[in-house]
Amino acid sequence: MEEPYLDGIQYNCVAPGKRFRPMDNLSGGEKTIAALALLFAVHGRNPAPFFVLDEIDAALDNTNIGKVASYICDSAREHMQIIVISLKEEFYNKADSLIGIFPYPAACTTSGVLTFDLTRFKQLGINEMTENPPASSSAAASH
Repeated sequence: MEEPYLDGIQYNCVAPGKRFRPMDNLSGGEKTIAALALLFAVHGRNPAPFFVLDEIDAALDNTNIGKVASYICDSAREHMQIIVISLKEEFYNKADSLIGIFPYPAACTTSGVLTFDLTRFKQLGINEMTENPPASSSAAASH
């Protein structure tokens, strides 16, 4: 009672088809969806211009990954910039650009960066892309 800020926050939710439950009783995917719902609700009230979401899709199935990616593309893209760190193709398909970081084999302190702008793929048809493929850029960055 003397230090109420040490108890944290109790967050309860209702997952589709289930009854009202505390977060501790939800599956990993349900926890992820509930946490993202809270994050985007807070953002709706107090907007932030930039988000970095690190592997939010780890506990999600492909259906829910598609729903989260669609929400980000349809709703959130207009109001903020988002970097999503992901290893799953469902996010790649809806991205505006891809960034890859890789280590140089001979140097322990240097990484390479690959960038690929995907907006041209969305603007042009696939036939035009096979005739004039875009070039990707690469640069070195030190840690």
